Amino acid sequence: MFRIRLAGITVEIDNRHNYVFEQCVDYLCFDSTPAFRVAVSTADTESYRASCGRPVTLPEAESYLIYRRICEKMPRYGVYLLHAAVVEMDGRGYAFSARRGTGKSTHTELWQTHFKGRAIVINGDKPLIRRAPDGRFWAYGTPWCGKEGKQVNRKCPLTAVCFLEQGTDNRVTVASAADTAARLLEATVLPPDKVGQDQMAALVGATVRDVPAFTLTCRPDIEAAEVAYEFLSQV
Repeated sequence: MFRIRLAGITVEIDNRHNYVFEQCVDYLCFDSTPAFRVAVSTADTESYRASCGRPVTLPEAESYLIYRRICEKMPRYGVYLLHAAVVEMDGRGYAFSARRGTGKSTHTELWQTHFKGRAIVINGDKPLIRRAPDGRFWAYGTPWCGKEGKQVNRKCPLTAVCFLEQGTDNRVTVASAADTAARLLEATVLPPDKVGQDQMAALVGATVRDVPAFTLTCRPDIEAAEVAYEFLSQV
């Protein structure tokens, strides 16, 4: 059992496998009372392994389910998971969200290649988004970050959300409020209870209202990063 701090919230993890502890070393916390505790049964991990459709070990299954349990509880603290890659550049955070296989990792790698030393991947797959008491939104790194393993234990202001789509040219358009809300809900984990779902709905609604959202239709080339930055840096 150990504690970590995610998006400013202390969580106690009752783990069975050391894999989860090693994954979370950069986020260990020793000096505060946990807001909540999570644990996953062996039966749950076995069930996940049987249903996920790809080979996973028991430790990997436990890690996945632990983070899911954490994300189900986070909306009560003004925090939610966004399946996206967050890139920080010049003190501004841009979240790139996309359906599996669209090229989210490829696009963020283009930023790192083109803007050497300036573009930092806060989290490559599963960051947490927190609404601060003053209403501002922040993106936080987490130990769960996709197969590329890109993450840092830091936060950055969430300046814009950008939904990626493959295309034959590189262009940015403003996303509608309805489309933004639908995509955010598709890219998160919904709490199982009604209260949690209402809290999530409020967070998504506030994000739609307060954080500019765009659609980036792009090719997998350097120009895509250039076009995206030229547009987003003006937001």
